[in-house]
Amino acid sequence: MKKNLFKILLLAALVASCSDDDDLVAEPPGGEEPVEGQASVVLNEVEYLGDRVEIFNNGDVAVDLEGYFLCLGPGTYRQIGALNVEGNLQLEPGAFLVVSYEMPNAEGGLGLYVDNSAFDDPATLADFVQWGAAGSPRESVAVSAGIWAQGEFVPVMGSADNSLVFDGEGTGAANWGETTSLTFGAENVLTVPAEMRSLVINEVQYGSRDLVEIYNNGNVSADLSSYWLCLGPGTYVQIGNLTPESGNIELAAGEFLVLPYTMPDDQGGLGLYSENQFGNADAIVDFVQWGAGGSPREDVAVAAGIWTAGEFVPTVALDSYSIEYDGDGDAASDWAEEVNPSLGLANDTAVQSTTFNVTISNVINYLNVHTFTTPVGAGGPGPLTTNGAQYQISFKAVPGTKFTPVTMMGNSNDWFLAPTDLEGIDLFPNGQALNGVDIASKLSLYDLGTEADNDPATFPPAGANVGPADANPLVRLVPGRGTGEIYMTAVLDYTNGDGNSAGTFTFTITAINTPDPALPPSQTNGFVITPGIAVLHALPEPLFTLGQEDRGVGLEGIAEDGMPGALYNWFTETGSNGSPLRLSSSLSVFSPGLVYAFNTNSDPFFVQGASVNPESGLEQLAEDGNNAPAVAFFNALGLPVAASTEEVNIGPGENLTFSIEVPQNQNYKLGIGTMLVQTNDWFISYNNNGVALFDESGVPFSGTSESDESYLFDAGTEVDQAVGFGADQAPRQAGTDQGAPDVNTSIRRVSDLEDVQFGKGIYDNPPGVVYFEDPRGGYNLVRIDIQPQ
Repeated sequence: MKKNLFKILLLAALVASCSDDDDLVAEPPGGEEPVEGQASVVLNEVEYLGDRVEIFNNGDVAVDLEGYFLCLGPGTYRQIGALNVEGNLQLEPGAFLVVSYEMPNAEGGLGLYVDNSAFDDPATLADFVQWGAAGSPRESVAVSAGIWAQGEFVPVMGSADNSLVFDGEGTGAANWGETTSLTFGAENVLTVPAEMRSLVINEVQYGSRDLVEIYNNGNVSADLSSYWLCLGPGTYVQIGNLTPESGNIELAAGEFLVLPYTMPDDQGGLGLYSENQFGNADAIVDFVQWGAGGSPREDVAVAAGIWTAGEFVPTVALDSYSIEYDGDGDAASDWAEEVNPSLGLANDTAVQSTTFNVTISNVINYLNVHTFTTPVGAGGPGPLTTNGAQYQISFKAVPGTKFTPVTMMGNSNDWFLAPTDLEGIDLFPNGQALNGVDIASKLSLYDLGTEADNDPATFPPAGANVGPADANPLVRLVPGRGTGEIYMTAVLDYTNGDGNSAGTFTFTITAINTPDPALPPSQTNGFVITPGIAVLHALPEPLFTLGQEDRGVGLEGIAEDGMPGALYNWFTETGSNGSPLRLSSSLSVFSPGLVYAFNTNSDPFFVQGASVNPESGLEQLAEDGNNAPAVAFFNALGLPVAASTEEVNIGPGENLTFSIEVPQNQNYKLGIGTMLVQTNDWFISYNNNGVALFDESGVPFSGTSESDESYLFDAGTEVDQAVGFGADQAPRQAGTDQGAPDVNTSIRRVSDLEDVQFGKGIYDNPPGVVYFEDPRGGYNLVRIDIQPQ
């Protein structure tokens, strides 16, 4: 307890000891002598925040209370004979009956009825008492019965330790009083409760919000308008001049007042004063000191007996935390750091939370695209119309890449050759590059379903998109046709790279079954190979899906007219920052990651422009894909954190999944972290603001729309090497932490990337965007889905 509270209680006790109303033992209730042979029972003691009612027989004949009722109002009545009682229902003169009847309310009006024939009939009401406020449901009945005055009530302090007692005379509120001496089953004793005025500093959030909570732990209201907060000379403010964050300056018993007040973040000492005599020990009401001893008002608090010299509460770990008082004592040890402040609420209030399921998807897919348009030795674009004519292209690729070439059957309306396996052709089966391999047998003939079949009048070069619509608009295999080796050879040759960039494939298509010019054009007269496209990708079905309609992004131009330009332009389109909208910058797996929630102004995991905090675990995540130290870091801070369910690297089309429980009403934001494994120290994360998990109304966020807040970062801990080829990168290094230190130790966004895996050159992306649907364009690596349970 606080020292000033002892003073107040002592004063109250002295005053109370001189009162004629204190510790009086009442005569047995009865008042005026009842008429001989008359039954009379009264309410004698009421535990208004408990569950006991005492009834006294002040008549001279026994009364059977079996059929009597207690009633607080409509729907809150009980027959006494059905309740637990102490004593006899056949109540003798001068005897007491204690009835268990729940009344957890600091305001109410209790009636004792002879039966339940009509609770609004004054003739059935035997007695009544009203406390806390006027206007209870049965007040009017009691007024009509002449046993209560309208608007009267017995004042109460709202204490579960007190009861109301009847003085044995009369029928009004003046004949009742609140007592601290409970005497159920015996004569009443009135011990008037002492008024206890006690104010304490209950919680302080001096970091990000600068708020002070004051709690009235007395039993009377206190007007704090003339009180003061003071940190030291020149740093004080009168509470009446502040606008409360919550609560009222006229602070009721048991209530909280939260006030804005600028305080130092590292160390300080805050005093609550009843007047602006800041050096006066009699004026200081409460005090707390944090970060260090010796603040300007420490000696005043020590002189007042409410603090110990040199003691202080340790500085909070994060600026969103508060320090909270435990409600008992005046030592620094009675205060503790609180991760989730409870300003305006009791310090032990249970924190409500929401569980979020988070999915980080590796969406790396389109890696490069090439067209073949001009036959070998020709001066310009055109089809292969004679046997032996060839197209040839060269491209770079790395293991894990799939290859999908597409060419039109020129003597058809909308038929095209593409891989039979819709996952594409694996360029590195079993880790070995295809070299000298003819893949024509792996190609099948498809009908795009956009133009009616077998109409030579609309074969090229009749004009672009001139044929009538197909009655069947779905993509399908052309029935009765063999694979591509009937029409062509399609040979892949491979040359190794130099160790710092990918090797090179050369793809040569040779026509072997061109149409017989002596026969009329038809879809059965040979095969005209037209200009086409070759897509390097990571995920299945890069261009079309069997049984579905054409996607409308340019494949129709190839299938109908042998014109790959529209599809090529779709693949290579750039966003507002000049970066590609669809081509991924690189092929890489993601490491096992983490998600975490923070209620600080900025992300505690890292700060752009600063160096890595060696305790955060970021270096281990960004260099080696080890998420365990980062998870331990957040656990130590007391912040919500979850490691991915997946404990191995995840490739394109795979997901990292998390479940994280986050407190409500604490301004929590989500952070994420996973390594781009084919690098030295690059990682994907949100920007330092994170993603707000709840809106201003407390509604939890859901969806993928905040994926555009994710970026690719360089941790600044290790020298960068060519993506996918560095000897000190996790897949190739001999052990952890193998790379040379980075000269630039600042954590920064990756603003450009040289693609040596697929030969796209410098990939310029100043913001470091990684979301594959971001209209700015970017590295096209990731999608993040947040769903509350």
